[in-house]
Amino acid sequence: MWTERIKGVKRDVEVWQGLLAVRALALPPTEDIETWLKFSSLCRKSGRIGQARSTLIELLQQFDPETSENVGYRGPPQVMLAYLKYRWSLGDDIKRKDAFIRLQNLGVELSSATKPQVISPMGLTRSKSPGGRLLARVYLTLGSWQWALSPGLDEETIEEILNAFGKATRCEPKWAKAWHKWALFNTAVMSHYSSIGYPNVAAQFVAQAVTGYFRSIAWGANAKIDSLKDILCLLMLWFNHGATVEVQMALQEGFTLVKFNTWLVVLPQIIARIHSNNRAVFELIQSLLVRIGQSHPQAIVYPLLLACKSISTFRRAATQEVVDKVRQNSGALVEQVKSALTLYSFGVQVASADLEELVRVAILWDEMWHEALGEATRLHFGEHNIEAMLKALEPFHELLEEGARKSNTTIKQRAFIEAYHAELMEAYECCMKYRRIGKDAELTQAWDLYYHVYRRIDKQLQSLSTLDLQSVSPELLDCRNLELAVPGTYRADAPLVTIASFAPQLVVITSKQRPRKLTIHGSDGEDYTFLLKGHEDLRQEERVMQLFGLVNILLENNGKMAEKDWSIPRYSVIPLSPNSGLIGWVPNCDTLHQLIREYRDARKIPLNEEHKYMLNFAPDYDHLSLIAKVEVFEYALQNTEGNDLARVFWLKSRTSEVWLKRRTNYTRSLAVMSMVGYLLGLGDRNPSSLMLHRYSGKILHLNFGDCFEASVHREKFPEKVPFRLTRILVKAMEVSGIEGNFRSTCENVMQVLRMNRDSVMTMMEVFVHDPIINWCLFPQVSMFANTHVPPVVNSEESSQNRELAQPQCGTRERELLQVINQFDASEVLNERAMMVMARMSHKLTGHDFCSSPVSSSSNQHSMDHRNLFSGDSCEDHGLSVKLQVQKLIIQATSHENLCQNYLGWCPFW
Repeated sequence: MWTERIKGVKRDVEVWQGLLAVRALALPPTEDIETWLKFSSLCRKSGRIGQARSTLIELLQQFDPETSENVGYRGPPQVMLAYLKYRWSLGDDIKRKDAFIRLQNLGVELSSATKPQVISPMGLTRSKSPGGRLLARVYLTLGSWQWALSPGLDEETIEEILNAFGKATRCEPKWAKAWHKWALFNTAVMSHYSSIGYPNVAAQFVAQAVTGYFRSIAWGANAKIDSLKDILCLLMLWFNHGATVEVQMALQEGFTLVKFNTWLVVLPQIIARIHSNNRAVFELIQSLLVRIGQSHPQAIVYPLLLACKSISTFRRAATQEVVDKVRQNSGALVEQVKSALTLYSFGVQVASADLEELVRVAILWDEMWHEALGEATRLHFGEHNIEAMLKALEPFHELLEEGARKSNTTIKQRAFIEAYHAELMEAYECCMKYRRIGKDAELTQAWDLYYHVYRRIDKQLQSLSTLDLQSVSPELLDCRNLELAVPGTYRADAPLVTIASFAPQLVVITSKQRPRKLTIHGSDGEDYTFLLKGHEDLRQEERVMQLFGLVNILLENNGKMAEKDWSIPRYSVIPLSPNSGLIGWVPNCDTLHQLIREYRDARKIPLNEEHKYMLNFAPDYDHLSLIAKVEVFEYALQNTEGNDLARVFWLKSRTSEVWLKRRTNYTRSLAVMSMVGYLLGLGDRNPSSLMLHRYSGKILHLNFGDCFEASVHREKFPEKVPFRLTRILVKAMEVSGIEGNFRSTCENVMQVLRMNRDSVMTMMEVFVHDPIINWCLFPQVSMFANTHVPPVVNSEESSQNRELAQPQCGTRERELLQVINQFDASEVLNERAMMVMARMSHKLTGHDFCSSPVSSSSNQHSMDHRNLFSGDSCEDHGLSVKLQVQKLIIQATSHENLCQNYLGWCPFW
């Protein structure tokens, strides 16, 4: 009973110490060794080395603390193992080598005392002796210590370490931690031989690593251990080395051990490789997806039907094969999803009859023509390309004529036809006359008509605030009690919540792209709210949410941070087509822009007060030199307070305790996302891209289109700061500002990221090499210049922040995009992806500020992250965590860097 109770107690030294002190009155520590060893381990991991040592001394009854530091000692083997771990944790090289030798002796003694092993039904070996688990721990520790003591891997050392890890897996064949270490080391050996030019030798270790990862995943799931890191490592080995016979056999065997719901967390990564050129890899992916579809059709049909809309012919064909096989078992569900996708989204080719319903819901004909006429204006008056202008308008005229002939048009479409059909057709006839006879007068007359229609539509759209589903898509309104799960709610181990119906009205968010607020009524009686977005590819945002999930796992598994809520807030992202999707609505949140605007409006303070000071001091601010810009920028800061957010925290808190808690949560969450955002290369953190939760005080980030330092390489107004740390954010922190909780949290998070560099790099490698998002990495294409509307908005977006002064995509860029679309993007953009991976590797090793950083490639992120934090020498081991964080904070708060941002970024806030 005591053992079970202590498992549920907070892992804090003071808490455990009080409980165990009371227990010791009834039960001596020597009779409850396991519990006291856990307490000793907790002390050691919490930095209380002296308390850990005194606890172990008490458990080693024959131990003489005055003399045994240099002579032999005896005691219970589990206590001796714990004491050797304590000696190792002291960090002294001599003590570490001594601990390693003593641990070898302990292993020999335990091996001789352990009964012979027997063969299990699975072909693995297991020990009859209760000491088998202890012996496995000894061998696992031996292998880990020898790995750490080896500056380089030679054949003898590799054999010894593999032998130690192998014995650990044989002594305890269902111990996930032992299999994880086995797989990790085999991967490191593979990377080692690959880096020195022996690919054939390296290939021998791939199958062993694959087997280790599979068994780590399988036994870890049984022990309720999150195995996302192992799954990601396994995916990389599968995709990169799945062509060899040995690896294929290991994969086939491994799939029989792991449950199919294991793969649900990485479905986007698996489907992204469905068009693999390697036949063996392709067949195995297809087979796995079919089996997942049979067990979890609700989880797979959305991403599969999305992949069917790919621009790649081979990718569409490969996906369609899987869809056809899934349809054999879940035909009705597949058809409902296809129908739902059509109703939810809108596609690229608006003239396609298959996309009629999706246009009705996600984009009105008014909006479609408003955008088309705007593009035609740019082509005609901007680029003077009349033929391109005519071709751009042709499909819209065809759609209009087709709609005029049909009898099943919606109320909104009929209203549009009645209002604009005559003028638009007259304008089109003028265009056709111009094409035949070439008279400019015909084109002038056409543009008089087009401009008149454009102005009328523009005025109408400004007042658009709601949409009745009956008028835009009666078919969607009639949907009742579908088998289809509510998007983003499916969980393998949770009750299925299906779509009961759709709310009859959609709210149109007042912003440039006018996304809709859509409410779905679930079969459980709850309402599920989403933001239906068009004109934006949400698949990259989906991958970013996966990365945040991995970071949350790493933070939760770190003993130092486990008791604090340092998790990154996330929301569901469901891509429905290459340029549309649903985003889960996050309630009780406000953008920083909205909070500051409300605060200043209530006190009659101009929203752009700082900007006015800058313009009054220097009207030609944009044309000033850098040193002059700094002077003007600092003048504006000196004449304004900048405590708006700090005051908002105080005014919106019911009590001082609530205020203190929110302020702490705000500081920590800002620090966590600053480090993760820096690693991701996340840019464009304007005040409308950051939201604040009303109750918890946590910062929530939106809009992840500018990843991989895209904003840093912009031609106009490139960002110079690694993350947003402006004056208003700093003043809202705790009393010590940057030097308190913020800095310590940044250091702790960066250390966790660097310690788990292998897992982070594996996630990022799968992320960056994903062909779906590789177009974002193309350096010549200004796709980063798109204005991103916050995906979860509770208020109207500021016009000031919508006006991003960035270059628009020109003719040359569009030609390059067309070229990319014709080829395999993973091949065309592989060099750029490798550059991104190398940059991330430098960040995770402290080489990001080196003048000549150590060469790194995505294949060399191997699993060896030793000696990352020793010393500040950039050339040897990279900067220390403290120095790296210090340099980042200096960059983020530098007035020289801040004053170069575009005004919509609000650097003075």
